[in-house]
Amino acid sequence: MKQLSVIFVYCLLFTVYCFSQDFNPPKPKKENEKKPFWSWDRVYMGGGLGMQFGSVTLINVAPDIGYKITERYSAGVGIRYMYFSDRRYTPPFELNIYGGSIFNRFIVTDFFFLHGEYEVLNGPWNQYRAKRFNIINVWVGGGLRQVAGNASLNITALWNLNDEGYLPNPQIRMGISVGL
Repeated sequence: MKQLSVIFVYCLLFTVYCFSQDFNPPKPKKENEKKPFWSWDRVYMGGGLGMQFGSVTLINVAPDIGYKITERYSAGVGIRYMYFSDRRYTPPFELNIYGGSIFNRFIVTDFFFLHGEYEVLNGPWNQYRAKRFNIINVWVGGGLRQVAGNASLNITALWNLNDEGYLPNPQIRMGISVGL
């Protein structure tokens, strides 16, 4: 009986060992295989959306589109629209701000990235003059991302190197990126 138990345990261990084998090994990567520079698989969309309602109303719409140049480096463009209304004043103070940006992003680790951005915004920045003019922001910083399949959730802290006092410094952004 003891001998039968030893054989049974041996067979059981051998079976477990067999199940641990990989029947579909990964195909070896070809070192010299050239990937095309342009592919829709490398395009992603993202950005941010912000809203605040009350005596002070703020609506921020900021879609981005980017391209993964390498697995760790991407670049892209974005458009910006901000609506600001402050009803604490008579007459109410309102701004419509629009603009665009170009950005670069380098993935340092699976969850941390560096971000640089050049942004031009056009708006009537002075409440006493209706004249619109451009401000230029040069944002640098980094962020954290949580990847889930084809999408990621990003939180970014950016500092304006060209701070003119019109926007807060640092700027905290939160957004979603989705691959196409």
